[in-house]
Amino acid sequence: MSIRLHIADDHMIFRSGLRAFIEKHDDLEVAGESGNGFDAIAWFRDNRADVLLLDISMPGLPGSGVARQLVEERPGIKILVLTMHDDEFYLREFFRIGCKGFILKSSPAELLVKGIREVAAGEVFVDPALSKYLVASYAGTVASDARAHDLTNREKEVCRVLAMGHTNEETAQLLNISRRTVETHRAAIMSKLGLHSRAELVRFAMENELLG
Repeated sequence: MSIRLHIADDHMIFRSGLRAFIEKHDDLEVAGESGNGFDAIAWFRDNRADVLLLDISMPGLPGSGVARQLVEERPGIKILVLTMHDDEFYLREFFRIGCKGFILKSSPAELLVKGIREVAAGEVFVDPALSKYLVASYAGTVASDARAHDLTNREKEVCRVLAMGHTNEETAQLLNISRRTVETHRAAIMSKLGLHSRAELVRFAMENELLG
């Protein structure tokens, strides 16, 4: 019996290429696709797949929100996170939510197939390039008194978009502000909260429910 997959990624060309590659394997079948988080959740309410291939940065609802809601609605769902982010916090946070695998988009295609098969079989799969994070302790710390109410509404918006993995330029376009304004807000956010890296910013955004 084939392993049924759903691909949730906002890049249509990437999804098409991924579908074509996956379906070259006799034991794999793409049952559905979605280009944003809300569509992915809606699809699973009416359909079944053995494994969800989930991108982190998607419009509407980010990958973390999709994973959290589906794990709650469909206990036992098997989610393999497929991302460009080589980041320890993303890895730890998605496993905490209940995802079963984590693989980089830059990894060899056959490694993805291996990950799909292992996750479908009920095993946990981690991209070898990320295995270092499983034994390394998390070095970043967030000030204990840092809270979302320390930020202005605009700073919260900038924080949310940056934490979803967007660059300064992409954030500027999404929020219809200048890149310089984004950089100014980013500096203020990091200073107010005592943050020193993107990983810490992502952690703060998740802990304060800024990602939705």
